[in-house]
Amino acid sequence: MRCYGYDETGREIIDAEATVIRDVVKRVLDGDSMRSVVADLRARGVTTSAGRPWTQQSLSRLLRNPRLAGLRTYHGEVVGPGQWAPIIDRATHKRLLELLDAPERKQPHTTNVRKYLLSGGFLVCGYPLPDESGTGTHIDGKPLYTQPSNSGKRGYVCRAGSPSYGCGRIRIAAESLEEEVAARALARLASPKVRARLERAVGSAKNGAGTMEQVLQAIEDRLAEAGQAYARREISLVTLTAIEAEAKREQKQVRERLAQAERLQSLPATTPEGLAEWWVDAPLERRRELLALVLDKIIVKPATRAGAAQLDVDRLEFVWK
Repeated sequence: MRCYGYDETGREIIDAEATVIRDVVKRVLDGDSMRSVVADLRARGVTTSAGRPWTQQSLSRLLRNPRLAGLRTYHGEVVGPGQWAPIIDRATHKRLLELLDAPERKQPHTTNVRKYLLSGGFLVCGYPLPDESGTGTHIDGKPLYTQPSNSGKRGYVCRAGSPSYGCGRIRIAAESLEEEVAARALARLASPKVRARLERAVGSAKNGAGTMEQVLQAIEDRLAEAGQAYARREISLVTLTAIEAEAKREQKQVRERLAQAERLQSLPATTPEGLAEWWVDAPLERRRELLALVLDKIIVKPATRAGAAQLDVDRLEFVWK
């Protein structure tokens, strides 16, 4: 992937992109937030070198890149000047790093430990939006993120800003939703047909795990061969990008199957009563693993009753595995 601001050789400056970089750098150093800068770039249709909308993460990575200041790196460490023209000077690069790494910019109390049962992709936004032709609608489809209310109550929301840039119009309380989902998931696991299917899957998972690992290795080998072919100029960057995109899609599918196999083999119990008893004291991550056995996603639609204090189940569309 080429660095934004430079061509595919990494040596020639692309003037239009360099202008964007210098403008962004000035705005950030002048005190504009990364959120507002990214929102402006997206509103103007300015995309990354891969043609994707900017996010705070991708913009931060670019602004930290020593290449912009004409510096060469090896294994992530600056080792000297590069053989290309800089887009910004070294003093500006240093000021950027100091600003972006300032302690006050760090999010307080961040943790990788999940505190919400349905975070990480179980919930998607079901708000209807007009399609490109303007003749119909489609659901937003962006993942919901965790966000407490002003009173501190846990909830899930469709964020209008980073990282999803969704509609910003969907919110649902976490506690009652999680109770409903747990009840439905355990009831589904109580079904003899579902239990029989899972038990059959456990056996096939044990037998197929080795094969899936071989498939992952084959994908890695294919990626390496494509990279070498590109280095020899036997294929174009467009072809290489297409190969990488397809390989990543295949890797995601295989890894999900491997994860599913692990979850199946670690089922805590086989009877509905045993699962319900286990659920009460199970750690959050183990509960999530159990949900992932049967639940693909839940589409959360706009509320059907204004001001309802109880969970509005009509908003929920369950997609089971």
